[in-house]
Amino acid sequence: MTTVPRPRGAPSRLVVPVWAALALVVAGGACAAGQAAINGELGQRLDSPLTAAAISNSLGGVLFVVSLATVSRVREGLRRAWRQRLPLWMYTGGLFGAVYVFAGSLTVPLMGVALFTVAQVCGNTMGALGTDAVGLGPSGRLRVTRPRLAGAALAIVAIAVAQVGRDLATGLWWLVPFVVVIGAGLALQGAFNGRVNEVTGNPLSTGMVNFVAGTSVLYLIVGVVAVVDGLPLSRLPSEPWLYLGGPLGSLLVVFSMLAIKVIGVLRMALGILTGQLVGALVIDVVALGVTPSPWLVAGLVLTAAAVAITGRGKARAEATPDADISAAAAKRD
Repeated sequence: MTTVPRPRGAPSRLVVPVWAALALVVAGGACAAGQAAINGELGQRLDSPLTAAAISNSLGGVLFVVSLATVSRVREGLRRAWRQRLPLWMYTGGLFGAVYVFAGSLTVPLMGVALFTVAQVCGNTMGALGTDAVGLGPSGRLRVTRPRLAGAALAIVAIAVAQVGRDLATGLWWLVPFVVVIGAGLALQGAFNGRVNEVTGNPLSTGMVNFVAGTSVLYLIVGVVAVVDGLPLSRLPSEPWLYLGGPLGSLLVVFSMLAIKVIGVLRMALGILTGQLVGALVIDVVALGVTPSPWLVAGLVLTAAAVAITGRGKARAEATPDADISAAAAKRD
């Protein structure tokens, strides 16, 4: 199987060094941890996690809407996405994020945070490994080498270790395969958005595509739930910090698009996981005044090790993306 070729005339993009790409995704993961904590609190205040997710995504889109209105390069990026069209399914990355948010709001109360997290990470790491192997991401095809497989397995162990001592609901194990599939969808979201970013040449343009796809689905789900079961109507809380979840999620999208070409889907996913654990640790210490669990610290160390291990095998795993693109272009001609 060859990789999906980059469209002709795609703009050159800023290429960051590997260390900077890893720093960006770790920072993005920390943003994701903050987003989850803030959205969880907002959901409790509104008595509706789904409504909180819709509000969060809407506010997160403000960054992309403002950039679209004020920055010509963002508009040009969207025009390129329209003119140099990828297959339609490549523009659906935001759908996977919306489904993840919806699935989390349904299943976390049933199966517990710990089991949900471990199942989601299993799906995400295995999905990222497979996504790289078939070349769906913009970095081309990355074979499944021993270091990459070992790093993915270590990441799953690390997240399981980090959850030790947390509440584990045991009655609904049948939901685990469902959450694993949802986690794999997040890997597809990163790969598809990365391909779109190859066309737009601008992470803000790509973020706008992701925002439209994801938020539209969330609005649809909220509408269906409101008609079928109703949604609780609560006064919006007045604290400004409760509305920062969406902007933090937007930063994750932008940082990921700057990094994915350099490090691939798998290392990006593991870097984000590292940042999520760092963010969780900081939230525990700074915001909650809680001494971090030694299991959380151990999970963080193991996840960082997983990132390093996958990097060792990257050079041997890489196919030559340009060769794949040239071969595909020759075949098309």
